[in-house]
Amino acid sequence: MQDLLRIVLVVLILLFLLKKKVDLGSALFLGAILSGLLFGLNVKLLVLDLFKALISFETLSLIGIIILVLYLGNFLQARGNFKILVDSLKDLVPEARLILVIPSIFIGLLPMLGGALMSAPIVKEAGSRWKLSPAWLTFLNYWFRHIWEYCWPLYVNLIMAAAILQIPIKKISSVQFPFTILAAVIGLTLLFKHVPYLPKESKSNRFLKNLYSLFFSLWPILLAIVLIFALRLHMLISLAITAFLTQILSRMNLRERLSLVWKSISLKTIFLLAAVMMFKRILDTSGALISLTQVFRPEGVSAYFLLFAIPFLLGLLTGVNHAFVGISFPILLPIFGLPNPDMVLVMFAYVSGFVGILLSPAHLCLILTVDYFQADLRSVFRILIWPCLIVFMASFLVLLFLRIL
Repeated sequence: MQDLLRIVLVVLILLFLLKKKVDLGSALFLGAILSGLLFGLNVKLLVLDLFKALISFETLSLIGIIILVLYLGNFLQARGNFKILVDSLKDLVPEARLILVIPSIFIGLLPMLGGALMSAPIVKEAGSRWKLSPAWLTFLNYWFRHIWEYCWPLYVNLIMAAAILQIPIKKISSVQFPFTILAAVIGLTLLFKHVPYLPKESKSNRFLKNLYSLFFSLWPILLAIVLIFALRLHMLISLAITAFLTQILSRMNLRERLSLVWKSISLKTIFLLAAVMMFKRILDTSGALISLTQVFRPEGVSAYFLLFAIPFLLGLLTGVNHAFVGISFPILLPIFGLPNPDMVLVMFAYVSGFVGILLSPAHLCLILTVDYFQADLRSVFRILIWPCLIVFMASFLVLLFLRIL
């Protein structure tokens, strides 16, 4: 119980720092130090772990990926591609408000850390017509970017879950696909309720020309998808190749090229990414995450609470999808059952963890999108909490009627 209280204390301090408008990177860095000290790491080992997290391949590749994502977003914006995309969608999509979410849905098919940054500039361009607040732009971009993560088989968290449970990934995808539909319906309901109807800005009826313009405006993103999924190249390499080709094929002078590169290297973002990885490592090496599993016993009624508590807390604390699956699912195997796991229990644990991810202040997509739109995190949470609660309650009702009652 003392370990649980320590973790709760860390979360409360993080929330307090965020309420006082402390920079999120600084708050997570302080959270990492506090977690290490509370869980008994000596200063020397704490500093060593922080340094190892900073120079790890995972951290450096993550920083590289995010810089390249920012670069591609800046490139597409500077070249007017996002305006071309929005203008094409205005002709192709019959309902104008759908332009606010279609780019996020499309880019959501590309599993990548911080991928919401890809669609954020498009949403910002499209949202200018309605003059939406930064909090609502953040929510629309963030929510629809993640509706696929319940079922899309290319996401690492689903691949890991299938491997741990030793079942085909299509079995998990088929069971959890209704939650993708539910998330889309919730998001569209909020979209149509909050964003007023405006007539379609149709400029022409040239469908094929608009379709070509749509493809042309997204060619770097489409190329990255082909390199990652068809050719199975590492995401960092794929994005680097794509970025290199944008430099080769574009007609920009040296000043414009250097300006794009420099604009994409944000020291604040780099520090934020490093702080997230430091926080994650200290939680792991200090034993804070493992201690969660020792608070409850996996039998009786407490087992159902365990299915919620461990994935949710891991998701909330780390903000990393494959972390909550990789740590909690092996521990929950006795509850799931083997060799034929109960897919209702698996679904409930997965949705619980993913709701924690969506609400986590350490979730890269959330903090990077909030930073991009310069939104107030508390205002975003006020919008986000209700959709997340509906998704969780839907999973709980399935559990209640199919297993508990």
